Amino acid sequence: MDIQILSRYKKNSSTFKLVSIRLKRLAALLEDTLTVYVVFVDDPEMKELNLRFKNKDKTTNVLSFQVDQLDPENSRFIIGEVIISAGTAKKEAKDAGIAFHKRLEMLFIHGFVHLLGYDHTKGKKQAALMKKKEDALRRLIERPYRAKLPQKPGKV
Repeated sequence: MDIQILSRYKKNSSTFKLVSIRLKRLAALLEDTLTVYVVFVDDPEMKELNLRFKNKDKTTNVLSFQVDQLDPENSRFIIGEVIISAGTAKKEAKDAGIAFHKRLEMLFIHGFVHLLGYDHTKGKKQAALMKKKEDALRRLIERPYRAKLPQKPGKV
């Protein structure tokens, strides 16, 4: 999978670099022909998007928008876009006592699973299936990174 990341949130650039590295590592483990866009925004921009597209006059932590089209330039399937409010995510991370980058990753996974067709608002069965998929992706992102080290000459 290809993840294209854009941050319009101007604070915590080191956090976004870490999240970018971890999401790209996750993408390398997933379906290779998909592209997903991730955009980090501030609360006012998220509130505007939520009002325009969901008719809700408040901010939210994540929105997902399906694109479902073939990119004519590279024949990759663009599944959609995940918009994350970094300001809300930062507050939620603090309230939950978790690292900011972990909350951003959780929100990406939640939005991505929505793009895959799961919807927790459509009943307990769908919510359980969505949680199972999210948990599997969280385990993947938490896998220790082990670089393949070259063998020493003469060793098998």
